[in-house]
Amino acid sequence: MTENFYEAFEKYILNQKVTGWGFQHEKKVLLPNGYFAYPSGYFTEYENGYKVIASGATLHKTNIQEAMILDPNGIPVARDTEDTISCDY
Repeated sequence: MTENFYEAFEKYILNQKVTGWGFQHEKKVLLPNGYFAYPSGYFTEYENGYKVIASGATLHKTNIQEAMILDPNGIPVARDTEDTISCDY
């Protein structure tokens, strides 16, 4: 993943029409740097074949939300991770 998430969003996602959505189970993909990634979660697919996939996890007491932009081959090109603050509803 070599691109800044916001730059990749503007380049691949902004102004694209949604063509599908769903859930992707963990899928092993080889990154250009030789490491593996395992993107999974709910996704939105766009007319150019790119996807935005979101997932969440808990690390100890910290909730983590992650978003990735995947190219048409399922390879992540950008990622953004954020700690979320727990709140009572």
